[in-house]
Amino acid sequence: MTESTKNTTFGLASLAVGITELTAPRQIEQTMGIEDSENTGILRVLGVRELIHGFDLLTHKNPTPGILGRVAGDLLDGVLLATALAKSRRPAGWAMIAAAVAPLVIADMVCAVTGTGTVGHRRPLNGRGRSRSDGPLGDQRVAILLTDGFEQVELEEPRKALDKAGAETFIVAPDPSTVRAWDFTKWGDKFPVDVNLLTARPDDFDALLLPGGVINPDLLRMMTPAIDFVRAFFHAGKPVASICHGPWSIVEAGQARGRRMTSWPSLQTDLRNAGAEWVDEPAVVDGNLVTSRGPDDMSAFNRAMIELFAHARSMTAG
Repeated sequence: MTESTKNTTFGLASLAVGITELTAPRQIEQTMGIEDSENTGILRVLGVRELIHGFDLLTHKNPTPGILGRVAGDLLDGVLLATALAKSRRPAGWAMIAAAVAPLVIADMVCAVTGTGTVGHRRPLNGRGRSRSDGPLGDQRVAILLTDGFEQVELEEPRKALDKAGAETFIVAPDPSTVRAWDFTKWGDKFPVDVNLLTARPDDFDALLLPGGVINPDLLRMMTPAIDFVRAFFHAGKPVASICHGPWSIVEAGQARGRRMTSWPSLQTDLRNAGAEWVDEPAVVDGNLVTSRGPDDMSAFNRAMIELFAHARSMTAG
């Protein structure tokens, strides 16, 4: 089910249920065999809730909050049905209502779960600035995966190039609030984390940047969530850019075999052992991957990265 279809279907269902609960609470109670009217107010409150979530689903691109709201409402409906069951003098009538509601409850819960991983569906994210739709990477989201000890210039310079090209960049890290860079021979600046690695979804991003530094990728390659995050971009065919020691994460993700790559010279044995062809060049593009040796090749790396990401964007748009 596409996001648009999901929004429309569940939005209209919410509106229908809400209107019914608001306009005919007594009829619902009578069908269920409840003779008093103590649940009429609850039904009307649930009706208002359904209307709100119905409009939310029909007017927003992200269906997950609305569907989660429906699940919460389903639980309230379940409590109401349980209360009705205890009082009902017409079990057959209750069974009829329960049979009608149960498929909606199951569908809502399934959509709430699958909505967090739907391919092509992106959540609103709090990133660095806003993307410029007029650039070659306009509206493209780039995840920058790192942790403490990344080489500062390998974040700042590629990020500056991505920003200039119109992309919106997000630091994704296992750290809760900030990460600290390594500045060649000493500790560098701290940078705010935009998205925690444990809650990050590859489907929310269009491309991945892997800065180097010795400490940063050595830590990341020992973190299963980080390697799973990297692997997901390759499996989805999304573009990946990696510089210096960054390819360590690619090796750990099992995505180096059969590729033509470069890196900081000390990684060449690791890459060859992982099945890659290592070459001593400033920037190397192989399919959806671009790699570079280090800071001295930054200009070549940035050009190749922007070209690769822009090509992937044009292919997706086409």
